[in-house]
Amino acid sequence: MFETVFYFPWEVSLIIFLQSTLPGFVLGFFEVIAEVVSKNVLALLFILIYLAYNKDWGKFTLLSLGVAGVCCEFVKVTFARLRPYAAVDTIKCIRADVAGQNPFDFKIQGYSFPSGHTMMATNLFLAIPIYVRNIQYIVIGLVGVLIVALSRVGLGVHFPTDTIAGFIIALAIILILSRIYDKIENRAYLYLTIIALSLVGVLFCPEISYIKYVALALGISLGFLVEEKYVNFENPKSRRDAIVRIVGALILFILLFILIPKFAGNTDLVKCIVHSLCTFIMLAIYPLAFKKIDRDG
Repeated sequence: MFETVFYFPWEVSLIIFLQSTLPGFVLGFFEVIAEVVSKNVLALLFILIYLAYNKDWGKFTLLSLGVAGVCCEFVKVTFARLRPYAAVDTIKCIRADVAGQNPFDFKIQGYSFPSGHTMMATNLFLAIPIYVRNIQYIVIGLVGVLIVALSRVGLGVHFPTDTIAGFIIALAIILILSRIYDKIENRAYLYLTIIALSLVGVLFCPEISYIKYVALALGISLGFLVEEKYVNFENPKSRRDAIVRIVGALILFILLFILIPKFAGNTDLVKCIVHSLCTFIMLAIYPLAFKKIDRDG
């Protein structure tokens, strides 16, 4: 793959300034953010919202995460921009994107442009506020996104323009979905469109890192497609039902997303299966049990 190096002088100056002036505990906090704002953590959070709090909110956040992830990874692989610490000798890699692995192995670490963490943070902090049109929470959410973006720059793993691009892509997806989501009478067409466009992207971007995001988008879209046609569960009617659903979801998540990869081997094929099939099970199959585990089921 042809790797690229491009940046503005002010970006290098900002990264070096942050790394040389921020105290150690702030950089340590940035490392914690890198662990928390991850694909699996956000997927679990949004799945729990979907299963045990507000089904429509959960659907919207998962769809926006899946679509934005596909778009971001397509752009990331296409541009193949080297990370700041690989492009500029004076920039340190304080924490690699995949901790414990060679920071210069970009098949593992991924490329720099755009920032996936900033994309995910935009979904985390802004998807629901924009969907429900709450200006106060949108403003608070923007602060959250800014902190995550700053952390990626301070750790030396992203240029500022990476974070700006990740924010713009995620925000555009959220705004588009918020306009059309409730207006589409048959959402099956939306899910099938997402599946089709994601698969077409594989023809132009057959890299495994992109295919993993396609697998996630497939699991989300097919899960919603089947759930709406054959399951159609309702939001929990009591706190007890919500807690039982959450406990069941956590057990299932540990089994599907942690134990299976551990014992089956954490290969690219296993990761794709986990992203697609296991997500599908969480969204469409597990809710079949609600009629038995809910008190009023």
